[in-house]
Amino acid sequence: MIASMIAARLIEGLVFVLTIGTAVFAVYLGVWLFRLRSTQKGPAYKGGIGQWTWALHRVTGVAIIAFLFGHIVDTFAVGFGPELYDETISLYQQWWFKPFEVGLIAAVVFHAFNGMRIIIFDFWPRMALKQKQFAYAQFILSFLAFAPAAFFMLRSAYEGSPFS
Repeated sequence: MIASMIAARLIEGLVFVLTIGTAVFAVYLGVWLFRLRSTQKGPAYKGGIGQWTWALHRVTGVAIIAFLFGHIVDTFAVGFGPELYDETISLYQQWWFKPFEVGLIAAVVFHAFNGMRIIIFDFWPRMALKQKQFAYAQFILSFLAFAPAAFFMLRSAYEGSPFS
């Protein structure tokens, strides 16, 4: 029993470290891009929506990989008994963890739409001339796809929180 509690805490710690590590990476990349934008120096972009979609694609990719790694590890816990698995996934059922899940949904939706935009440019290179319009359309579509999930998930988090 004590060993499973320790294992559950280690897995929860890993998920926490992956979450914080992804956030630190996102902040680092954002600060780097703000500095790049203000000095107008850089190898690929000189600011604008192309630079931000590039950065968000990288950040969302790292976030998705971090989640998948954590999910594989916590699912692995089921092999050591249902008690360990139940203890491990109890983290995801906490009201304060819901915004992280909402962020994951946002990352997956954005990453998917941005990937489709990039594929369009790969197959039809002339479409890249309208990259700004495609990027704005992608942001709008991402928001429209994400908003309902965010509403219901955050409502559930609020209802389960001590603030409701």
